[in-house]
Amino acid sequence: MYLYPVEVLSDTYVSRVGGSSPELERGEIGININALTANTSLIAGESRARLKFFDTSYPFFLRRKYRIVGLEENMEGYEFSENGEVVFSESDYREEFEGREVIINAVEDFRIGDDMSEVVKAMRERIRHMEL
Repeated sequence: MYLYPVEVLSDTYVSRVGGSSPELERGEIGININALTANTSLIAGESRARLKFFDTSYPFFLRRKYRIVGLEENMEGYEFSENGEVVFSESDYREEFEGREVIINAVEDFRIGDDMSEVVKAMRERIRHMEL
């Protein structure tokens, strides 16, 4: 029914960039609410994800986190997400994003949540054992 987002791994999806919308705030991305519901386990307004373009190599934890917004038919950005494409806020959007494929990674949000203390603790333990 909708071309995007396509789940490639658990809680990891591929989509294309459709455009930008003035209705979205900085740090938000919009996806057609129907495509979001039909193709993903993401929850509009609650889920957060990190994005990666195929030709970039920023480390995962240095990538910016975006809140997922469900675009409804009455919203301006809906026309850019008719097939489930990603729509950026005007302040986050760059013209070179247009039509590019993007990986939407929500694994951290579903598996770890906002509490990174356990991850940091485990990393410190691992580093300490490496030093011994």
